[in-house]
Amino acid sequence: MRSVIEKFIDIQKGILSDFSMKWEADTCEETFRDDVKNYYGFENKFGWNIMLNSYYVLDDTELAKASFIKFQLQGPYRHKDTGERYLCLYGLLNSVYQQKIAIDNLVEIFKVPNSKLISKPLNNCAIIILRNKIAAHPSNYSLAKEDSEHKFDVYEISRPDLDSDSITLLRNQNHFEKYDLIEILKEFDDQIENILELITTKIIKKIFNNNGKYYQNLDELKQIRDGAIICGDEIIRFK
Repeated sequence: MRSVIEKFIDIQKGILSDFSMKWEADTCEETFRDDVKNYYGFENKFGWNIMLNSYYVLDDTELAKASFIKFQLQGPYRHKDTGERYLCLYGLLNSVYQQKIAIDNLVEIFKVPNSKLISKPLNNCAIIILRNKIAAHPSNYSLAKEDSEHKFDVYEISRPDLDSDSITLLRNQNHFEKYDLIEILKEFDDQIENILELITTKIIKKIFNNNGKYYQNLDELKQIRDGAIICGDEIIRFK
């Protein structure tokens, strides 16, 4: 089953696909990228490249996240391998960070209002903060705590906890921080979904004036996010 994030991207890719099919059938003096720029209202033609790359990144990294949710840190192997656990952890954290960059790029090219305010909860997600701490731990992490003895903090991953499917960071060899990867991944996904909903809504309003099949698809997806179940042509809502 495709994730909500993938379903938002499916709607956006469907809009682009329909435009591409129509463009091939027309006789156009301008290039495809010129027409995409005008169609979406991008500032420049390179917006198409950024949009397409963001879709690829989000699709690819959703696969990585789905694998982690299914197998977690041990990966799809039965034998115990600490190195594999590190690879799974680094792979997951790299995937979410790549998604954050892709979303930031989509927010920028689609000129979503209040972009800084919208991006702030995403940047403050615990899994992004964890990623930054782990990525910097061989040298330093720039946002030092008040009780730090130096201008930066150093972090290391507890290997015994990692072997037990837990994430504990040791800060400055003195303070412990524990993380539940599944919970903080859910928090991150929710923020990604919020932003994709805003972007998709903006696209459909601009291009289709909130009419047609993509508007209906978006409305159904919003209802699913609110807890509804789609069963054929029926929408089952729970109060």
